[in-house]
Amino acid sequence: MASRKKRKPKKSGRASSVKKSSRVQKSKVISREIPSVAGMDVSAYGEVAIPHLQGLIELNRPVMESLVGRLVKDVQAGRSLFVFGSGHSSILPLELYHRAGGASFVVPVVADFLMPQAGPPVVRVLERMSGLTSALLRRAAPRKGETLWLMSQSGINGAAIDLALEAKALGMHTVAWTSRVHSSAVQSRHPSGKRLFEVCDETIDLGGRIGDACVEVVPGVQAGPLSTLGAVLLGHSILVAACGRLEAIGHRSVYTSVNTPEGEARNRSLEAEASLRDSLLL
Repeated sequence: MASRKKRKPKKSGRASSVKKSSRVQKSKVISREIPSVAGMDVSAYGEVAIPHLQGLIELNRPVMESLVGRLVKDVQAGRSLFVFGSGHSSILPLELYHRAGGASFVVPVVADFLMPQAGPPVVRVLERMSGLTSALLRRAAPRKGETLWLMSQSGINGAAIDLALEAKALGMHTVAWTSRVHSSAVQSRHPSGKRLFEVCDETIDLGGRIGDACVEVVPGVQAGPLSTLGAVLLGHSILVAACGRLEAIGHRSVYTSVNTPEGEARNRSLEAEASLRDSLLL
């Protein structure tokens, strides 16, 4: 009689799960598996980015509420909010400035030579240099007691740190928008040896990962940056809350779309007041 072949035991679901988990990484903001090489499709980035954004709001809620309260008081007193960024961080001031649904009290502190269209070889050199941003701050003409938001995902480059130090010397309230996990892992390029979160009064933590990108597309290579999404979400979250409180007490502060019948007239009224502090409106 022929002997029966022994069947190989099936792998348990638990063992398979353990093996799968070895191919994923953990988010620094919330505990969640990040998709890696296996099963990559168009949902991979969103599966990381969307819960990451939700986690950022909870991570930063106390400082965000503090900034909302400060903004409401500042705007009522005729003060403006200044926002700086270089490289892709310049997207934050551009996104928050003079747009449909945006706040009329935002003044961007930007320059073409520090923005992506200047070319990576130019920007990466200039944003690391100290002493470059003094002229930008003078042009913006801030007043003592006003607030400056400075975005830098790494928080180590000279231009942003220099600007923060100069703003503090003028008596401004400074807020770093940076990734603590990245910034804490690298050395500052500023002569002081300080990183952005170490020189500013408050910090919005953009979380994420060292290097910003969050999805491993092949072993050792990550794609999908998180810092811009996070900064824009948190920036609008703060401004919407501040504008809501201001509008509720009769202080108009929200631009509407000029591509609507009523939008242009409302915006011109807001611009007339904003132009007293924003030279770009003159």
